[in-house]
Amino acid sequence: MIPHYFAMDETAAREFAIKLAAGTLVSVDDDGQFHTSFLPILWRGDEIIMHMGRANSHWRVIGQGRRSIMFFTGPNGYVSALDYDLPEEMSSASTWDYTHVEVHGHAQVIPGQDFARQAALDLSYHHEVAAAQQLTEDYLQRTSKAIVGLTFTVDTIRGAAKLSQNKLPHEREKIIARLRASKTPRNTALADDIAAAPSKARRVPYTGALRSVKRGE
Repeated sequence: MIPHYFAMDETAAREFAIKLAAGTLVSVDDDGQFHTSFLPILWRGDEIIMHMGRANSHWRVIGQGRRSIMFFTGPNGYVSALDYDLPEEMSSASTWDYTHVEVHGHAQVIPGQDFARQAALDLSYHHEVAAAQQLTEDYLQRTSKAIVGLTFTVDTIRGAAKLSQNKLPHEREKIIARLRASKTPRNTALADDIAAAPSKARRVPYTGALRSVKRGE
């Protein structure tokens, strides 16, 4: 069970996936084998529109319908316990902060080149109108033969944003500073996410979901 201070409501989880704009589609075939594809997406209501290369055998597993999951993961990284405000005699483990959303639903291949062509074209227009306008009809016709269009009907959305919301403000400042000091793109992005997340700390230093133990015991 996700602690309440890390849980994302459905609206926030949906907005995160839409903003991320790409996720990992996971389906299981009749033999229990997993098939995964990382795909750019467009979200329309309770339906996700996407396409994949015809050479990717994943679409054959999906066929006219297959229960599937999509995963969306944001910046993540190590958070040092050295930045926690703990009593001198207490200790606590370091942790990992992240944002992760999973979408459960029903994937389906939409037959025919028209849908695949439009799915690819809509995706291009969504991200860069100028580039999309340069696509010729001949190119679109040829490309649509090499891709397969899919829809994903959303049933359930679950999300967790574990961004040190349970830490005191001065602890969060130290966590953010340490991440930014590393000067890596991933840690910088994670620091930005932590800074944007509201603090939900108790008035006293938080010592973890499990009671911290005295050093030396």
